[in-house]
Amino acid sequence: MTTLHEKKLAEKKALRQKMLTFRKGLTKEQHEEKSRAILARLYEEPRFQQAKTIFAYASMPDEVQLYDLLAHALKAGKRVGLPLITGKGLMEVVNLPSLDSLVPGKFGILTAREEEQSIIPASEVDFVVVPGAAFSPEGDRLGLGGGYYDRYLAEKAPQAYRAALTFDGQVVPSVPMEAHDARVNLILTETRRIEPNK
Repeated sequence: MTTLHEKKLAEKKALRQKMLTFRKGLTKEQHEEKSRAILARLYEEPRFQQAKTIFAYASMPDEVQLYDLLAHALKAGKRVGLPLITGKGLMEVVNLPSLDSLVPGKFGILTAREEEQSIIPASEVDFVVVPGAAFSPEGDRLGLGGGYYDRYLAEKAPQAYRAALTFDGQVVPSVPMEAHDARVNLILTETRRIEPNK
């Protein structure tokens, strides 16, 4: 007899696989064009403009491309943080002093060069760009399976405003959720702005 938790895990796995296949199916040109449109929406958001400390990530090739976001935020005088994996399901946010500091970290994910890393207190993070495989119009999120963001947002930075920058095809009618899964406050795609609970 499968438990509810096992059923949810199976649903998550199937949806995650479907969404990652969708992302990989986009051409390089589509990735770049859609990413530009999504970032243009983000730059107009008052919550983003007012934020002093932005927690983002260096995107993988099939994700919304955030390199321009990192450059834009640094140029605007914001403090920019990137994830640093510190243990199983655990992470901290480290300061990115400049784009020149980017080097490959765990799992090949770019992070700040070790000698330039300083941890940003979680309580000072205003705005988080939350990655994910799928999102629902209610703000439900399907992560990539590690639980890093669920844990960090719930336990360390509950005050941070959470935005998902995602392709339109990754917004689905419903996402299998469990109690510990983190939701988002805003979803921006290349064609839509979705603010759950508004």
